[in-house]
Amino acid sequence: MSNGLPDGKRIRIRSFYGFSPEEDGYVGWSKATDRDAYLRKLSDGDLIMIYGASTSETAKAERSYVLGFLEIETRAIRDEDKASDFGMERKRERGWLGRWSHAIPVRRAWRSEEKLLISQIAYRSYRAEAGQALAVHGAELDDDEIAQALKIRVREVNVFGEPPVETKESRTIPFGQVFKPSRAFPGSHGERTVNYEDGEAYVYLAVFEGDGHALLDRRKEFGDKSVAMKIGVSNDTKRRLAELNAGIPPAASGKWMITMISQPFADKESAETSEALFKEQAQSRLESLGREFFWGRLDDANSVFWSLPGMARFSTK
Repeated sequence: MSNGLPDGKRIRIRSFYGFSPEEDGYVGWSKATDRDAYLRKLSDGDLIMIYGASTSETAKAERSYVLGFLEIETRAIRDEDKASDFGMERKRERGWLGRWSHAIPVRRAWRSEEKLLISQIAYRSYRAEAGQALAVHGAELDDDEIAQALKIRVREVNVFGEPPVETKESRTIPFGQVFKPSRAFPGSHGERTVNYEDGEAYVYLAVFEGDGHALLDRRKEFGDKSVAMKIGVSNDTKRRLAELNAGIPPAASGKWMITMISQPFADKESAETSEALFKEQAQSRLESLGREFFWGRLDDANSVFWSLPGMARFSTK
């Protein structure tokens, strides 16, 4: 991960008239052939850095400035499949119906909280004279440009058609921190947004039992025993397991299983301290998938889990 992104992830740039994932949960093209050509350059989870187009349709304060980042899914849809009523009405009012209707879904989004020109970040990939071509085809950032993009301070925002951002007021952080393990503290991303009275709490390790390589769109090499994992804190691990699997169809071949549970900690804060220590120590042995998710050998994760101070060796198996 020399450029600061998880292995396989890329960032492309694209101009548009604004940034409104809360109402428009998609990226669109006016021609299906242009959308399909763009799709062939992407993989699930890749990122698009949106900047304001230098046209009259864009607010003057946003022209040529970085507006935000979108995490996409490589699947062809129509704009109405993932647009709010407000978003479609806005297109009607502005005479834009039929434009950008060939789309791909957005899964997560981050709005830039800094006023930075696209030329300051994509100083090789961006060319002002290629505005229309970049709007349609985009350009991929090189490693030096990605390093600059990851420094931009952003705030995660809701995406129409996706679960809402888990915190009432998401934090402003450098974009690169999105792909690092989150610190454990009240109100951070993860199950700690579920409110419950303080009391005994547990640290747990959950493993995706199924084809984790397919889940993350990774090629499985011979002998590769890596799995997707999640570290977390809960006062009711049975309830938490049900929550983790709530969005997975019953007929699916994969599901989350909680394989390790700590001894009860006296309160949530103590459990979260232990969780934070796991995240810190795991970075040298496991690959971070962002927030509380990791990738690697289960034996390595178990070793880190049981090395935490005061951890009793309870197992669900």
